[in-house]
Amino acid sequence: MNYQDQLTLLTDILKNQQAQQYGTEDEFNQIQRLAQSLQGQEQLNENMQQTLTNITNYCSTRDCNNSQQIDQWIQSINESTLPYPHE
Repeated sequence: MNYQDQLTLLTDILKNQQAQQYGTEDEFNQIQRLAQSLQGQEQLNENMQQTLTNITNYCSTRDCNNSQQIDQWIQSINESTLPYPHE
């Protein structure tokens, strides 16, 4: 699974949890694995690194009721998936 696929899957799961205000143990584990895997990517800026750290912490608390925070993470991820200019 490439970088973009991981980001897409991460946002899909977060959106689902946000809509249902509930997440399963497996979903939280998958989110945590994805966030940790993505943190190793070289192309991530500091803002995205912080977002992924916050998402990892979210997996520890398992609080699906913070819609505003989840919206911010999804927005940050969507901004990071914009095409990079070719060098």
